[in-house]
Amino acid sequence: MEIRRNEKIDINELNELLATNNWRTDPVERLERAVNCSWGWITARDEAGRMIGFVHVLSDGIRHAYITRMIVHPGYRNKGIGTSIMNELMNMLREQNLYPTLVATPGKADFYKRFGFETESAGLTAMCIRKSY
Repeated sequence: MEIRRNEKIDINELNELLATNNWRTDPVERLERAVNCSWGWITARDEAGRMIGFVHVLSDGIRHAYITRMIVHPGYRNKGIGTSIMNELMNMLREQNLYPTLVATPGKADFYKRFGFETESAGLTAMCIRKSY
């Protein structure tokens, strides 16, 4: 396995990885724009060079970093790939003195706690809109 920072990626390959987890895929142009406008990303690749993991980071580049799209191909789970991605991500954010934030999917909070994330801070509540408005 190889972990890479901000490598040039094939957006179709990313959409294929998203689809393996039944996540929403987007039109190539839209997803490419989202990746290109982001602060950074990390990929995990298997021995054949296939993308088997990905995490996407949005940031102001000064203080805050929002972690999105943390994904590992189902056929490669429980092999330390997510941990390797997160370790590299945390190093990358630490190097820039950025404070990470994320919203954990149900059942994944304990995974993120291993990297120092807390479920609640100073009474803040994570909020979002998930339906048409």
